[in-house]
Parts: sequence; structure tokens; C-alpha cells
Amino acid sequence: MRILKLKTKKRKLIRFDKLEINKIMEIYSIKISSGEWKDYSICFRSNYALFCIHKSAFTEPTFEIMKIKNKNPMFSLWSNSKLIRKSESLSKILIYFKKPNLTLIN
Repeated sequence: MRILKLKTKKRKLIRFDKLEINKIMEIYSIKISSGEWKDYSICFRSNYALFCIHKSAFTEPTFEIMKIKNKNPMFSLWSNSKLIRKSESLSKILIYFKKPNLTLIN
């Protein structure tokens, strides 16, 4: 009797590197301390990595930072399933969060 061993291919997952995570967490910590954001989640897949920002632990993500890697990494910022920005530089994506929030004062 012959036992067959199935070979499973290990697919490399796309991940955020240490510098990218540090840049994201720098913005995240500012927004956490101001009370705008409450939680985050990270997802790694074979074709993309996703950093999701939640306003509550029980809601869908408010913002999603996606990293797609082909030859060069490409970053995109999504909100409510709408593309806000797309760039080869994570810094250009994160500039969106550094804009001051305008509020109406009565």
C-alpha cells in the first residue's frame, strides 16, 4: 500500500514592514488619544495586506489602508468601499489623516 503525501505550496503573504507599521501606528496613536478611533485590525493575504481602522470595536472599518505588492508596492486608502487615494508611497496616503478636522461651531 502506498501513502500519498499531498504537497501544499506555501504562499508568501503580503505584509507591512516595520517602517510602514510604525508610520501607521504614529497616526493611529494620535487619533486614539483624541478619541476619534477606537480599534484596528490587520489582515494578511497572498495578494494584499490590509490595515483597518474602526471607530468602534463593533462596527465595520471606517478606513482601510491596503498594500498590494506586484513589482513595486502600491498603497491605497479606502473609506466606505470608496477609493480615496492611491500611491506608491505610504507617506502620501497618510497625509490624508494629518489634515485638520473641521467642525461647525454654533
